[in-house]
Amino acid sequence: MRNEDKENIQLRNRLNDLCLLRLFRNTKKEFGEYIEYNLTTNNSILKIKPFTARCLYRELSSQIFSDTYSTFEIDKELEEYQKASDIYLNKIKKKRIDLQEPKLLYSFLRYYYTDGLQEPDCKNKDLDKLIHIVNKNNEVDVPFLLLLILKILPPYNSKQGDVKDINADFARVYHFFEGFVKDSPNLTELPVLEIMKHTFNQCTHKNRIFLIDMTKRILGCFCALTNPGDAYDSNAVSDKKVPNIDECYWYDTDTSSDTTTFWQFEQMATFDYFLYRYKIKIDRKEVEYNKFEVSFFNNLNYLTLYAAKSSSILEFIIEKKIIQMDKQAWYKCKLDNETFPNKIELCEILAGEPFLGFKTLSRLTDSKKEEQITNRIKEYKSINAKDNPEENEYTFLSAPIAITEKFIYIQMDNSEEEENENNNQHYYRISKENNEGLKKIMLNDFVGILTIQNRKYIGFSPLSLFLEVTDEKALIENKVEVVDRIIL
Repeated sequence: MRNEDKENIQLRNRLNDLCLLRLFRNTKKEFGEYIEYNLTTNNSILKIKPFTARCLYRELSSQIFSDTYSTFEIDKELEEYQKASDIYLNKIKKKRIDLQEPKLLYSFLRYYYTDGLQEPDCKNKDLDKLIHIVNKNNEVDVPFLLLLILKILPPYNSKQGDVKDINADFARVYHFFEGFVKDSPNLTELPVLEIMKHTFNQCTHKNRIFLIDMTKRILGCFCALTNPGDAYDSNAVSDKKVPNIDECYWYDTDTSSDTTTFWQFEQMATFDYFLYRYKIKIDRKEVEYNKFEVSFFNNLNYLTLYAAKSSSILEFIIEKKIIQMDKQAWYKCKLDNETFPNKIELCEILAGEPFLGFKTLSRLTDSKKEEQITNRIKEYKSINAKDNPEENEYTFLSAPIAITEKFIYIQMDNSEEEENENNNQHYYRISKENNEGLKKIMLNDFVGILTIQNRKYIGFSPLSLFLEVTDEKALIENKVEVVDRIIL
């Protein structure tokens, strides 16, 4: 048989699998309507002419790729699905391994996705068997295997037919991960879970491909939160945007009659911003302000703005807690110009009450008004809003670093040098073995000294890693040395 004939047969088989597994559409009839081929009679996709099949395959690949924000490749995913299905049927179901208790799967996921865990945090013989199977078949796609175990997806060669209730299937996956978050120590929220819920509700055609993509994204985000190496990779590919939005004032377009409230972006040393909301009180000669931290990302095929209240830095750095949902927000963001916008429109992604307080900002272009605002901010008394007390203020300044095979050196600043007994230059030295993510840090990554509440931290921005170096005790606890030379 010619290679061309083999490829045509393989391609039609993939189209047939997409249909039989009800991945792209929930019923055979809907799939037939999409490809404009009547599948309710004895017609079979396997009878479609090669050229037509190639055209259909290209169209479906393009549509699915777009629907999943460039993540779902039919060839690769069907292959992973089939492998996971074989293992599920022959190694798990056939041997009657009972994994119906969610806590067993929660423990398995923590063990599998968290670096350095030598054993699961739950003792169970069926769980041990599952771990043995996955370790022995290390190429198995765990998200597919999980959805098979949860009976969200049918086995690959299943003839179960049409999807009965895609909304109920989504609810089961959502509640499973909701329980996973609640069951996980040091994890109180997983924002991507709410983002996927919002996205699912907006879907015109809800399907199993969305559930697969959702599962992969949620587990990927969990992995990034719990592993420093994955956090680096996640930040590295996030494609942060830095539009020209600072060095000017903004006003709320919906309340343009308000001539006392203005906004200002201040770019940090990183690609992030402080966002100030100023409320000018002329009669009192006061300026009340709120302070937020914002970042722009290319995320899920559209521009996203992430915002956090400045007080959240206390929870994250000092108390080592995941930022609470009421102190952070995600928005779908639209700029009228990507490089020099005059208008910023926000549409909230996460459920809950938005705290930024505007839907659209417009650039203030009146130079006299700008000068007047600047003068009043300088001259009037500054008052912190209630949710931004003075103790939440912090600085995060970049510091020169040197990287050797085994260590990272961070130069101490002048104020720190005064604490030493002589005037020689000193450095913080951190072994790369202290944290897996440190092995990926490069010279152009943002590393610096963060100061808050009279405490000092070495901050590795791509890792969201902060090591306290305030005193001798903190240095010892975080395995940071102070040295007077760099040894290559």
